[in-house]
Amino acid sequence: MLQHGLGEYLEYWKRMGYVESLAEKYQLILIDARGHGKSDKPYSPEKYSMECMVGDVTTVLDDLGIDKAHFYGYSMGGRIGLSTGRYAPDRFSSLIIGGNGLSEKDSKGEIEELQGYIQIYRLGNEAVIDFIEKNRGIKMEDWERGSHLKADMDALIAYCSYYENIGMTEYLPNLTVPCLLYAGEKDTYPHSRAKACAEIMQNAEFLSLPGLDHRGAFTESSVVLPHILRFLEKAAKI
Repeated sequence: MLQHGLGEYLEYWKRMGYVESLAEKYQLILIDARGHGKSDKPYSPEKYSMECMVGDVTTVLDDLGIDKAHFYGYSMGGRIGLSTGRYAPDRFSSLIIGGNGLSEKDSKGEIEELQGYIQIYRLGNEAVIDFIEKNRGIKMEDWERGSHLKADMDALIAYCSYYENIGMTEYLPNLTVPCLLYAGEKDTYPHSRAKACAEIMQNAEFLSLPGLDHRGAFTESSVVLPHILRFLEKAAKI
């Protein structure tokens, strides 16, 4: 199961080369998180609790008649993945968490991060595109620009308005499922969170990707995928 990041949708996995590579060995399930793509877009912040987000994932598995799956999430998708360890610990054979991790409760840094997103989203779709392009230093491709033009800013604001940190020290040490956490070396905050999580988990490894920032650790699939495939092969033997 593949779960995308904030403000994106399932098409990103295809465009970045993950689907083509992983589909050679695995059945893939791609979903749009609530508030994104073709999924429902509630405007009540409490509808974006991690319990609700994880519930969407398990509902899809139930509908497909699948008892267990490997979970691979990046950024927001990684947060949802770690949250399955609390809300659906028996539904996943392994977890791959990219570009994210959990910090201690009541993280000032996370609150400020979410508030920053809200300020940008309030400016509207075109402003979001301009902001992203300025950060990247390059223009978006047409398919990605189109996805941002269609994004529901009110739904994204609702997601960012529900601050929730389920913590890490309370339950991650008891999580036994094999887990790979990784982040770009230049992705400072998520890098430190992911590493800290791996250090307190029973069956986790942390991978640091030299020279890559938050976007690069997702878009550079040729760098990431060999590690993913190695981990999945190892996890299947456990």
